[in-house]
Amino acid sequence: MAMCAHHEKPEGGYHMTAVAACILVMGISLAIVILLWAWFGHIGPKFSDEVMRQQQETLRAQYGFEPLPKITEEDAKIPPSLRNLNSN
Repeated sequence: MAMCAHHEKPEGGYHMTAVAACILVMGISLAIVILLWAWFGHIGPKFSDEVMRQQQETLRAQYGFEPLPKITEEDAKIPPSLRNLNSN
């Protein structure tokens, strides 16, 4: 009885069919993500800034704190820790 490294190939190409199915699922998933992004659009940082302002106003009113002074859009782009550096 001799030993050899001969491997038989699976019949019907089931291995390649599974690989093709995986690639197809990945492609469809990517297409769905792109379509959803195009449908909803890019929200951007302006949306996040508006949500943060609304949350702060609501929480300040809920806990009885005085409202913060309004911040301009240009000041909102500067981190709070750096806003006072320009005035000195």
